[in-house]
Amino acid sequence: MDTDGLRALVAFAEAGCNLTLAGRTIGLSQPAMHARLQGVAKALETALYERQGRRLQLTPDGARVLAWARDVLERERALRVELRQGQAEERVVLACGEGALVHVVAERIAPFLRERAGTLSFLVLDGPAAVAAVERGSAHLAVVAGPASSPPGLRSQPLVTAALLAVASRQHQLARAGRAVEVGALLEHRLLVPPLGRALRATLEDAAAARGRALEVAAEVTGWEAVCRLAALGVGVGIINDVVATPDLARLAVRGLPPVTYRLLMRRGRGTRLAEEVVRSLLG
Repeated sequence: MDTDGLRALVAFAEAGCNLTLAGRTIGLSQPAMHARLQGVAKALETALYERQGRRLQLTPDGARVLAWARDVLERERALRVELRQGQAEERVVLACGEGALVHVVAERIAPFLRERAGTLSFLVLDGPAAVAAVERGSAHLAVVAGPASSPPGLRSQPLVTAALLAVASRQHQLARAGRAVEVGALLEHRLLVPPLGRALRATLEDAAAARGRALEVAAEVTGWEAVCRLAALGVGVGIINDVVATPDLARLAVRGLPPVTYRLLMRRGRGTRLAEEVVRSLLG
């Protein structure tokens, strides 16, 4: 199998599984693009994509082949640079949310970046999208909050565990509650919460239901900075991780809510020397 078929598959994925758009990016007609992809599928004896309604999408096997194709093409580019210049040009892509980048990753990775400028790129994505980026090969590493289990083909290492805090303006009545609040007492206030479908929202909804009450939502909001700003303005009580600095807000530990563990995810078998250096820097 030559690399032309692999380039076609990467272009196809990056064009949203649109054969015409993918063909334009690499100078092929739609029939030629289809033929390239079929060549890869035939060589590997698997279907790369399927039709869902009016759209095409990668099959699970297609997503695995895509990640492998990106690896192969990346290593080919690095080898060409090494043969031409005498040393390899490596780069690592790390996917994570903005909050995780600012409050979890930045301080840990700063010494590495001061020594190895230009070798690390960040993709700012929410948790599921960051995991998908590693699975599909567009990122080498991801930092996400979640359970110890990891998707098939990925390995996970704990990075940091953070307690959940309630934050409120210093004029809010919770500011006089001391240094901690029970989750039941917290639920008596209007809260700044993430949208439905997020893990923290589900935890809060379950806690409220267990106490026979509805969750009082001041506003749905994502992003720690936005939560803290709205809390400071008295809109509601925010719930954040204790890695976030909030000098102008009252901070209370929440008794009854589980801590959050941030984990470093990487695909099995994709460890380059530079990626391992980044992992060591993050893990300390």
